Amino acid sequence: MGKKLVDRRSRIKPFIKVVNYNHLMPTRYTLELEGLKGVVSQDTFKEVSQREDAKKTIKKALEDRYTSGKNRWFFTPLRF
Repeated sequence: MGKKLVDRRSRIKPFIKVVNYNHLMPTRYTLELEGLKGVVSQDTFKEVSQREDAKKTIKKALEDRYTSGKNRWFFTPLRF
């Protein structure tokens, strides 16, 4: 595959969502992206421009992680 096709297939479309911590299920898997914790806060949801900036930052971090080949299990589809 050419570089253009690889770039197109490697795109990630992130979203930001408020989640109740009581509804999360603990697992043995962890993903270390310390830089993302400071990007999203409660103030992020107040303005659209802040949400867009946060999504761009998250997209860049996840795409860098994907292209580096780390945590391949995180980017595989779930099998139910």
